[in-house]
Amino acid sequence: MKSSPKSAREQPDRSVAAAERTLAILNAFVGGGASMSLGDLEQATGLFKSVILRYMISLERQNYIIKLHDGRYRLGPKLMELGHICEDSFDILSIVNPALDRIAEETGETVSFYVREGENRVCIARRDSSHSLKVSVRPGSTHAFDETSISLVLTEFADVNAQDLDDREIFRSTSGVVDVLTCSVSIPVFGASGQLKGALTVSGPIGRFDTQDARMRQKLKAAADSLSLKLGYRPPGNARPSKRKAA
Repeated sequence: MKSSPKSAREQPDRSVAAAERTLAILNAFVGGGASMSLGDLEQATGLFKSVILRYMISLERQNYIIKLHDGRYRLGPKLMELGHICEDSFDILSIVNPALDRIAEETGETVSFYVREGENRVCIARRDSSHSLKVSVRPGSTHAFDETSISLVLTEFADVNAQDLDDREIFRSTSGVVDVLTCSVSIPVFGASGQLKGALTVSGPIGRFDTQDARMRQKLKAAADSLSLKLGYRPPGNARPSKRKAA
């Protein structure tokens, strides 16, 4: 009998243990708070304090970690620098467009994604309704802030961090603002730091599109939450303790 080809056999683990531990320490700060003690890191990573301390020396030297006067640690400026580089090179449309396709198919109405540029709202992506009677929006179109649900989201949530929202009402709906025959409902989408990234909007003609429809709003909320996660936002939560590992 012929032996299984190499590709079908179990491949050896080629990961680097030191790199895995370094990333585990940095990942512990996600949801772990602004600063963490060695005990906090030990519980979050499963690594012994003595092991973590050795890694902290190198991380501090490279400005990935800063040690505070009380002995606790916080993330350093090097990570912020890398984050800005990542954000500048990140193609948001590659994340937004698939979401728009899905919502447009589920609702049958026009779906758009807007961002804030100064005192204007800019449509950077949209999917038109499949109906002949529809709201038509051109990507790239720019409008001054008004009383539309889009503008309300982009202005009211501009200085709000997602982690502070709790059970606050996040939907905004309006009708007849730009066109007496149309209405819309919008919801904020957040990024890695919990700051507003844009407004996800469904719009349609009054009489056919109900901005208060619970099932539609549920789908829109799920899409916005999914987009926020893909754009780097992580809801607050406690780190899970894991089994301790030696060096």
